[in-house]
Amino acid sequence: MRARRSVLGSLLATLASFPLLAQGSLPPKHVFGPDTTSTGVFTGAGTPLGLACTPSVPPMECSGFLASDVDGTALDVTVRIPEDPAPHPLVVNLHGYGGSKHSDSAWDEKLLSRGYAVLRYSARGFGKSWGQVNLADLNVELRDLRSMIAQAIEDPQMGPRLNPDAVAVLGASYGGGQSWLAALQPQFATPAGKTVRVRTIVPIVPWTDLVGALRPNGDLADSIDPPGSYKLSYLEGLFAGGSRRDRKRPYPNYPDYLVAWNAYMLGTEPNNLPPVGTEIVDGIAGYRSIWWQEQFFQTVKDNAKAGLPQLPVFELQGFTDDLFPLPEALRMYRALKRLDPAYPIAEYLGDIGHPRAANKPGEVDYALDRVFEWLDFHLKGAGRASYDVIAAVTRPASVSFDGADVLRVASVDDLATGSATEYLPGDAVLTFDPANLGGLFSDPFVFTGCEQLQPVCAAPPPDAVPGDVATYAIPAAKIASDARLAAGSFLVAGPPVVSFHASTSAYRVQLDVRLYDVTPTGQSTLVTRGTSTLDSGSPLVPLGDANVDILTYGNLMQVASEDSLRLEITNVDSPYITPSRVPSVTRLSKASLTVPVRPPLR
Repeated sequence: MRARRSVLGSLLATLASFPLLAQGSLPPKHVFGPDTTSTGVFTGAGTPLGLACTPSVPPMECSGFLASDVDGTALDVTVRIPEDPAPHPLVVNLHGYGGSKHSDSAWDEKLLSRGYAVLRYSARGFGKSWGQVNLADLNVELRDLRSMIAQAIEDPQMGPRLNPDAVAVLGASYGGGQSWLAALQPQFATPAGKTVRVRTIVPIVPWTDLVGALRPNGDLADSIDPPGSYKLSYLEGLFAGGSRRDRKRPYPNYPDYLVAWNAYMLGTEPNNLPPVGTEIVDGIAGYRSIWWQEQFFQTVKDNAKAGLPQLPVFELQGFTDDLFPLPEALRMYRALKRLDPAYPIAEYLGDIGHPRAANKPGEVDYALDRVFEWLDFHLKGAGRASYDVIAAVTRPASVSFDGADVLRVASVDDLATGSATEYLPGDAVLTFDPANLGGLFSDPFVFTGCEQLQPVCAAPPPDAVPGDVATYAIPAAKIASDARLAAGSFLVAGPPVVSFHASTSAYRVQLDVRLYDVTPTGQSTLVTRGTSTLDSGSPLVPLGDANVDILTYGNLMQVASEDSLRLEITNVDSPYITPSRVPSVTRLSKASLTVPVRPPLR
């Protein structure tokens, strides 16, 4: 085994050599077809509208139903306002998928105690709100958002107590994706002509490209072509968990098109073929993902050129979140910094989010405290702003969170101080036959109790298929030495990259990688994983030979000097990602692993 040594100067050059890590890649041009939505049905006609308030008992609380200006659908709303003096900055807190306005209400208490009014509502199709789920659509749920804000601002009881010039939108998971989309129209007018200004957004464990998150192909910039493989464990868990059963709402909260999309994902090899495959991509990327909104990036570019202020963003993403992993943050962070190197974006990266994240209460509280400090500055002008990257070391679930494990750096590129590239000897052959799978294509129970930032989430182990895994072991001490670190433990600091030459006669191959930390006693811990899809576009055209670079999701995890890193390259990482339906034999050669590292914090 040979190694190429590098320090910080050559680290950036090394990483830049990988197309997947190109600094500041922007989304490629793509023409999307029409949006697919369902509105104007099950609107709750006849539901009494208006908010009843309790102004005599602080904090003031107003609850009831408001009709969205999209189609009149009645949404279940609560606004809570702290004691005077008014007016108060307004924070809109958007819930996760399958949740309601009552989800994580403890956050609201902390916001109220700091002087913020809080607007919560159940998204259409969820909680007690009427209508059907449209999956955070720009033309439906995002219009609902603006409608709810506008009606709160214009309400004769609440309006005088709210500051329309100081609004923030935050949300976790499903709410996080919507928070990003709120950046498309941060200023708008109410029906009465009052101007509302969203001063900042705080997406918490969000998606930025829903196609890339649900159907990753390994390309951070272009998740559409080739089509990747679906995370069906997560998809089916979300689909089942979001299906509402309410005797007082005796209708399907999912529209027919979402049911058809789900059936198509379950029943076919992923594709972009019309009509349904094209409709899914157009709908999910074109109308439900900030990454594909050309208008947003053009606004950023124009503001930078004119010297105008940009919309501040504080994003929280999980190293160990396998549904919306670190690349969801990196693609937007790098693109915004490319368009405007001074763009006011900060990141918190840690062991938070969806399975397999631990969501330790101490870390969740620590991260939320940073959110509150951010809001204090951007809505009230209190404190100071820091547009740094804050990253917390991932420790075993049994180890309590410790603030001493938090690293603060100027940018994501500063997480690592060096790297080592290990060249792995020997060739390997992956023989994949879909009929030999020992596990299920999906595990619909993976999301039980995991709506957002809950400490009870656990992901199932990957399905091992004999003959379909190439395994390599690298002593940790060698990696430290090759990276010119002092002897001892070190941190994997960022996304390792796996490279190899692949040769196959198949037309489509799914290639997955997993990186484990293995102790001398054989105990293994998943550090990170990644995936890439090769597809010739036609069953009649074999792939042949290709050089493959797989950017893993990354982590900030300590590795002891006596441990080793075990790399697995395979065609199967179920139930996390659904295996392909296309049989293949793939010969691997010239494999290497590039590990970004830094010395331990303690």
